[in-house]
Amino acid sequence: MESTVPFLSPVSQSPENHFSFYHNFELFYMENIAQNNSFDQTQTLESAFSGLNVSGYPDLPDSGYQFGGGFAKAGQDRNNNVIGEGTKVGPDVESWGAFMYSSYQLGSSRNTEFSILPSSNQTRLLSAAASATGCTMPFGLNNNINRSSFKTSKLCNNNQTRPHWLHEPLNCLSLRDLRGRFVALAKDQYGCKFLQKSVEKASKEEIDMVFMEIIDHVCELMSNSFANFVVQKVVDVCSEEQKNQILLMVIKNRFRLVEICLNLHGARAVQKLLGKLTTQQQISLFMSALSPGAVALSKDLNGHRVIQYCLKNFSDEDNKYFLNVVANNCYQIAIDKCGCCALKHCLDHSNGEARAHLFQEIIANALNLAEDQYGNYVVQHLLELKETQTTESLLRQLQGNYASLSCNRYGSNVVERCLLESEEPLTTRIIVELLRSPIVSTLLLDPFGNYVIQSALSVSKGFVFDALLNLVQDHYPIMRSHSYGKWVLAWFSRRKQLHM
Repeated sequence: MESTVPFLSPVSQSPENHFSFYHNFELFYMENIAQNNSFDQTQTLESAFSGLNVSGYPDLPDSGYQFGGGFAKAGQDRNNNVIGEGTKVGPDVESWGAFMYSSYQLGSSRNTEFSILPSSNQTRLLSAAASATGCTMPFGLNNNINRSSFKTSKLCNNNQTRPHWLHEPLNCLSLRDLRGRFVALAKDQYGCKFLQKSVEKASKEEIDMVFMEIIDHVCELMSNSFANFVVQKVVDVCSEEQKNQILLMVIKNRFRLVEICLNLHGARAVQKLLGKLTTQQQISLFMSALSPGAVALSKDLNGHRVIQYCLKNFSDEDNKYFLNVVANNCYQIAIDKCGCCALKHCLDHSNGEARAHLFQEIIANALNLAEDQYGNYVVQHLLELKETQTTESLLRQLQGNYASLSCNRYGSNVVERCLLESEEPLTTRIIVELLRSPIVSTLLLDPFGNYVIQSALSVSKGFVFDALLNLVQDHYPIMRSHSYGKWVLAWFSRRKQLHM
């Protein structure tokens, strides 16, 4: 029975059993190569293999190799080794099986190639095989493709993970020749590139053929590092009906949709799909499926990208339900490193009832958020919007806590922002509360409170500024000997308003 081992795969028995192509090309080989062959034409295949041209492995101790022993390396080493007459060539073993066994013992050597053909005839024989099948060989004399040379450190791994047919050249095959193998091909590093190019110029029948094979696996393929590009290319060229089928398959399981969006490659494929949605029904279906996962998406960098796309490209009505879910969970989202950024984008791209709901929930949690390392940025962003009614509501929520917040590492930033972004009547109210606080003198020497005092001095006027000036004068002696107190005094020095 003729062997089905891939062309030039590693050999474990006699060569006749594995090189089925040899008999097909025997006449061609003898006529075209005999004159350049260093072996006599009357030699048998076994005797020809006994003359393998292999370069030395001087670094391998006790390997059983003499001069010229080891495996043939690629490049200059292979070309420069000359076999002298009477020199023993190849591994010092007595049988073919022992030869192949010894060949696998070099698997631990890195960056080493070996070839099972004599280097002088290898490229000619590959050329003969390629010419007979109508393929081209875009490589030079000694640039052996990975079908005939293998990285020994990756030999076992490649054979286990890649189907044997993926080891063969694909440039001479059409989509019809690969029917039934598109899913495996899409997951392969080189196969996905071949599929992308083929789909781009494919006919409608061929696109339908590819689509029918991948549609049931589209969720898996969207999250694959290679296959996601194939899905994106199919989305580009498929019909509207096929696009609907992809959408329905993606949103069929809401948990799976969120899982795809949380994946780096899946998020890109989802954004590509969203860019191709053309009807209101398609957008509504997607947003209704996405909204329950708003919290998980907001707290993830990849999910955040999907949210940004929806906020920027879909209408307020489309995003309304999603924003309501975000508002109901605003505290949980705001105290997350990525979530606080997502919440700020929601504030920037919301309108109407959804925006009002967001403001209401953030203000309700403002005191706790102000003291959080990430939540304080959300509160500050709300103040930066400079909406009078919103600012007044937020300041009322923080009223009575300005002094304690001023001593907090993150809360002091919020108090400063309140002073800098509010109108004069509101800032006056805050400063008066600070002056009436029993810990106001502590603020002058506090590592965070001193910044609040400096901001208060910058925005205050009239009797309020005079009250702050009197406070500093009363505590001048102790402030001079305290590092943080000196920073407050430096503010006066810069303005030359303190005369003592």
